[in-house]
Amino acid sequence: MTVQEKVMNSEESSSWHAHREAESLQEIAALEELNTFLRAGPPKAERSAAYFMLGALGNNLKESKCASTLISHIPSERDKHALASLLDSLAKVPAGPDTDLEPVYGLLRDRRWLVRHGAIRALRISTAPETEDRLLAVLVASSDPHDKIYCHAVLNLIGTLKSVPALQAGLESSKRDVKLSAKAAMQEITLRAAAERRPRASILNG
Repeated sequence: MTVQEKVMNSEESSSWHAHREAESLQEIAALEELNTFLRAGPPKAERSAAYFMLGALGNNLKESKCASTLISHIPSERDKHALASLLDSLAKVPAGPDTDLEPVYGLLRDRRWLVRHGAIRALRISTAPETEDRLLAVLVASSDPHDKIYCHAVLNLIGTLKSVPALQAGLESSKRDVKLSAKAAMQEITLRAAAERRPRASILNG
């Protein structure tokens, strides 16, 4: 996956084929093998490849242990590009109710935008109520329009009516994409809240 080749078409490269093979990874035994490999401190490109494979494995198997394994490598990962790769892979993996997201939360204020944006996007896997509060705090504190857009996108997926006031503030932005992402999130949250109320109403009426 990390071999650099001079080819006319990327689909002819061994790296491209290796990535496609990694995307189909479904052997749970690979989880411990990849974790052991990462603990050995391989070069940056190989770490990024291992993170990609863990993300693919977790996505294919819907295995929250892959999320926990990826998160466990956050404190030791110093390279911003490798860390962004880790976070992008994490965004594909379901997190269990006991998954410790604190290392991800710690990156929400990282001065490196590549890392910060990756951390925001990675939280789409979370079902923890604290995650919504953390994202709302970012919306209040940040002036970066991309921070806001990514927060809106994640709240679109996991937010509750608690987020509506902050999203309404986004409607006042002069940035078109901030405004549109806030509007989309508000609409989705409102629909989700209405759908959650309907079953309860049906039970009471029945």
